[in-house]
Amino acid sequence: MRHGLAMLFVGLLALTNLLAGDWLYGQDTGGKYHAADIAQGGNIAYPMNANTPGFVTLDVSVDASGSVQNVSVVRDLPPLTAAAQTAVNGWQFTGASLDGQHVAGTVRVNVAFNPFNPAGVGLPGESLQPPTGGAGGKFVPAGLTKASYASYPPNTVVGGTVVMKVAVGKSGKVHGVTVVSGAGVLNDAATAAAKNWAFTPATYGGKPVGSEVVVAFVFASAEAGTR
Repeated sequence: MRHGLAMLFVGLLALTNLLAGDWLYGQDTGGKYHAADIAQGGNIAYPMNANTPGFVTLDVSVDASGSVQNVSVVRDLPPLTAAAQTAVNGWQFTGASLDGQHVAGTVRVNVAFNPFNPAGVGLPGESLQPPTGGAGGKFVPAGLTKASYASYPPNTVVGGTVVMKVAVGKSGKVHGVTVVSGAGVLNDAATAAAKNWAFTPATYGGKPVGSEVVVAFVFASAEAGTR
């Protein structure tokens, strides 16, 4: 009886760790690595009269305390890239950890500049080349390979930014989406779209690992002029 209760406790503990994100750790010579993470996102300004929507990918290098040291461009789409870089520089992050010690790290941020598509009009997705360059070191973040735009809820004309953490498994499939900072009625639309994205998995020491990436949907407003 005691043995059975002990096994049940171990199973529940393992499940708790999984839900808490411990599956994001990479193993290397017995050590544990946890990637840097986002603590707080914010609004990204959609450039007025931008003539195209699209996807921008940034790698945010942070020190052990989570302070931003550099925001490098992994997927570029002027003039949208500059708007994303400016905003992300002001976001808050946490540093990575290795064997319980805080270390510098990299957070990958994928930004979807979503065109104004009122009345729930659907938009086709895009197949993307896996990003090159960006983060160095043993940990390489998951790379976006397929993305779709979100459909505005019917009769919604507001804009705004929804920032999410997207859990990506070892196969590159999305396992879950958590909203970090939202834009009211647009949250569900962004979450539904992000669940259909596809990635190459993150790697640690060359081996695929579960990870989280940051995804931000920037919804254009009617005034932005983007179609």
